[in-house]
Amino acid sequence: MSTRSLQRGFTLVEMLMAIAIVAVLAGLLLPAVQMAREAARRMRCRNNLHQIGVALLSFESLHGRLPAGRDAERNWQHSWCTAILPQLEQTALHERYDFQRAWKDPANQAAAAANVAVFRCPSAIGQWDGKTDYGGNYGSALTGLRPGFSLGRAWEAGTFPSVHLTLPGQYRPAAVRLADITDGTSQTLLILEDADRPAAQGGLWASGHNCFAHDRGPVNGNNSKEIFSRHPRGANALAGDGSLRWLSDSLEPAVLGALCTRAGGEIAAD
Repeated sequence: MSTRSLQRGFTLVEMLMAIAIVAVLAGLLLPAVQMAREAARRMRCRNNLHQIGVALLSFESLHGRLPAGRDAERNWQHSWCTAILPQLEQTALHERYDFQRAWKDPANQAAAAANVAVFRCPSAIGQWDGKTDYGGNYGSALTGLRPGFSLGRAWEAGTFPSVHLTLPGQYRPAAVRLADITDGTSQTLLILEDADRPAAQGGLWASGHNCFAHDRGPVNGNNSKEIFSRHPRGANALAGDGSLRWLSDSLEPAVLGALCTRAGGEIAAD
């Protein structure tokens, strides 16, 4: 007598249960994968700021000052970013840029449209030529200073104020020296994240308007010339000694304002 083994397949119920288990596992794993990817992007963002910091301190060592946040001489509006291109190993791009013309002069159009990876945060989502997700620190009105670019006002109190402004009043004739940062370089910010800030609001690395003051709201409140990133719960920033700071979205406004001013005498304990 011969026996024949019976082959048994999945029933519909068993198949649905298997699909449900796979879906649950995928739901558990997906957030972990997304978190790992964001952690990697955040680290690359920090590395961008580290490179910018090395370039800025090298520039300061060579010239005795940081670059001007916005050099408005003759209304040319040159950016701090163009000044440090050689220190970022972008000598060829620096040589293509004509500093004897305005930043948006047709002669500078091709250079200004270049996509420089170190100026772009990998977590940002916007895409356009010449984009930047980082800006120089004008200062802040959060410590009680009155808004404005003239000497003693909030937008002159940071580390990248505008120079050579031709407006009524007194304005800075030269960029900031590290010695001017009397609050301490480790307690004063140089470069801030403002991811996906519109191009018309200074979101272009070659524009002299690639600086901003954080005057209102928490970190990551909005990206209209305020500290903002696509990282969850905070943003990266570069301090005057070249160190990197994580600015939590729960940071007290007074502390944030103190970090954005160079000589206010505040104690910025976060």
